[in-house]
Amino acid sequence: MEVEIEQVGKILLDAPVGHVEQTISHIIKKPTYLKVVEQNSAYGTKYVRKVIIGHAQFPILRANVKFDSKNIPKSVMVALLQKKESIGKILQKNNIIAQRRMTALDFDPDRRTITREYEILYDDSVWFQISEEIRLDFLCACKDSRGSTGQI
Repeated sequence: MEVEIEQVGKILLDAPVGHVEQTISHIIKKPTYLKVVEQNSAYGTKYVRKVIIGHAQFPILRANVKFDSKNIPKSVMVALLQKKESIGKILQKNNIIAQRRMTALDFDPDRRTITREYEILYDDSVWFQISEEIRLDFLCACKDSRGSTGQI
């Protein structure tokens, strides 16, 4: 099981910007949801967004996203404020090809989690700072569950 968790974790870490939700769905072979739990203006033009990607009752990935509206085009900002879609989908819809720059990565084999921090850059400008916790135990539980409900 440990080898599989490490392999699944690597696949997820290698997912291109904007494809994490689809990659999780592909790994577990079940639909996933993305929920913007909270999005607030921290101060001035700076925002904090909290997101969960999961399946059924399993929150597989939790992310905190920081961004500054003055660095982001208006069309992207309007979509972000609607709180309906992932950052990746919003960037794709706006034909923006962004890059990811990893700033921290940790694998905790006891908790079976991957935590990572990275930046999403466009044209050498940091648009988003993201910290994530990926629950590999939930990912594997969903992958190994029967049916499409995620019930074990």
